Amino acid sequence: MTLIDLAKNFLRAHKWQVVALFLCQIGQVLLSLWMPAINARIIDEGIIPQNTPLIWQQGIVMLIISLLQISLLTAAAYLASRIAMSFGKDLRSQIFRKVQNFSEIERQEFGAPTLITRATNDVVQIQMVLLLSFVIMIIAPIMGIGGIIMTLAQDRYLSILLVIMVPLLALIIGVVMAMLIPRYQIQQKRIDRINTLLREQLSGVRVIRAFGRESYLQEKFATASGKLRQVGLQIGWLWAFLIPSTSLIVGWSSAGVLWLGASRIAAGKMQIGALTAYITYLLLIFFSVMAAGMMAMVLPRGEVSARRIKEILEIQPAIASPLHPQPLPAQPHSLQLRQVSLQYPQAEAAVLQNIDFTVQPGKIYGIIGSTGAGKSSLLRLLPRLIDPSAGEVYLGNIPLTKFALPELRQKIAYVPQKSFLFSGSIASNIAGSLPGSSAAAHQYAVSIPRIKKALHIAGADFVEKLPAGIESKVESGGSNFSGGQRQRLSIARAVYRCLPDTNGESAADFLLLDDSFSALDYATEAAIRRNLRQELSDIAIVIVAQRVASIQAADEIIVLESGKIAGRGTHAELLSTCRIYQEIVDSQGTVVEEENE
Repeated sequence: MTLIDLAKNFLRAHKWQVVALFLCQIGQVLLSLWMPAINARIIDEGIIPQNTPLIWQQGIVMLIISLLQISLLTAAAYLASRIAMSFGKDLRSQIFRKVQNFSEIERQEFGAPTLITRATNDVVQIQMVLLLSFVIMIIAPIMGIGGIIMTLAQDRYLSILLVIMVPLLALIIGVVMAMLIPRYQIQQKRIDRINTLLREQLSGVRVIRAFGRESYLQEKFATASGKLRQVGLQIGWLWAFLIPSTSLIVGWSSAGVLWLGASRIAAGKMQIGALTAYITYLLLIFFSVMAAGMMAMVLPRGEVSARRIKEILEIQPAIASPLHPQPLPAQPHSLQLRQVSLQYPQAEAAVLQNIDFTVQPGKIYGIIGSTGAGKSSLLRLLPRLIDPSAGEVYLGNIPLTKFALPELRQKIAYVPQKSFLFSGSIASNIAGSLPGSSAAAHQYAVSIPRIKKALHIAGADFVEKLPAGIESKVESGGSNFSGGQRQRLSIARAVYRCLPDTNGESAADFLLLDDSFSALDYATEAAIRRNLRQELSDIAIVIVAQRVASIQAADEIIVLESGKIAGRGTHAELLSTCRIYQEIVDSQGTVVEEENE
């Protein structure tokens, strides 16, 4: 069972807590089985013959047993909750770490909504199954077997009822369980669909309102919600059938025991206390069967969730570190693309073809071309966000695939097309840390001048005018800042990694800017490019741009067209040798003239 496989390693690591839980549960079940026998003795040997000392004696014993039961139940509940919640915490951490290593291929294959559902809803389902397993599954078989033994000890003739009723209960539970499993699978998929629609509508709320598509999307969401409701009702109907049907069987059994027991008492073959104990044991047996039935109802959903989670944990990312990575070169080296081609999965044509391109330390490179020419794809090859379909990317004449991904990406600072900020403060977004422990607080304090310098280079001087400065709050996604402000803060985050730390060493040797000036005015953009050239003179900078003004001062410009290099050289050289570049310049002539003034 997938659920057991998922929990096995965790439970092995917490075996002593599990053992203690088992002992508590076994102890309280044995005490529960002992109580009816004491009660029967009080009735038969105490109340009927009016033996008051025996009643007091056995009453004190029952009180002590009850207190012990309460203590064991409390300890068992605490241990069960602690183990289940710890397992959920570890499982979420495993999923998070795994998803962090996903390449774009795996992210597209699963999609963000289902990954969120699996890391939240599915983990909660497994937690509940584990908790109920510790609370119910341990005691159910012991209580059921113990109850059967004790009923046989009280009266074997009445136990004939068990031969009929227990299999009947098991049959009903088995049929309902078989009908629940496929419905739980459908339910989880429809929850994924709801999350997908909700995420799309929240992300595109401005577009929806601008085009007046509210009614259409409301209908679309209502349809998906209705389908989820439908399968939820089916599951509810099955639960609604199970509870009264099993209660009916238990009621019939109790009535049968009373009827047969009364006749046996009248015949002198059974005592009143024994009948009372027998009814109690019968209820304990039915409770154990019902508990097993409840587990049978919950297990299918937990099993479905476990399979969905295991699917994530077992997938091997298409882009991963080698088993035996090589150390990175000690000094800055060039990045080289040699005969690189790239074709995305299910794509009909390659987005890049036979690209040869070298990025040297201390130089600025520009990449320009029409929309869909492959500019962003080319840039994402450098930090191994994607791997080429053919050819190879090298760092210092060693293929990137030979290096550990975390170490490689530490050397490359990357600003994607879409600026994204994390909730926290401006400082935590730039430096990637917060003052926690005393050591972290010291490191944070040391980083403040570096943070401010990165902000200045990125043209984010507006931060100084904010009341809280670099400690100003950032909402999720940076929604409390404008597009241009988010873009400058994203650039500052990358620049921070390129600046030398207190030891004079910089983390990154390459700065990649993927159309990162698109939301900025020309004066701000020109100031940032001037700052980058002056302050990061030892860093290799690659700028993907739509505007010629953004890359005309670069040491080398690559012109892409339909995934191929159509021209390369300086701005002046391309003006005289590359027709496509000339056309781009002509279309932006006014901008370039203003930039040159």
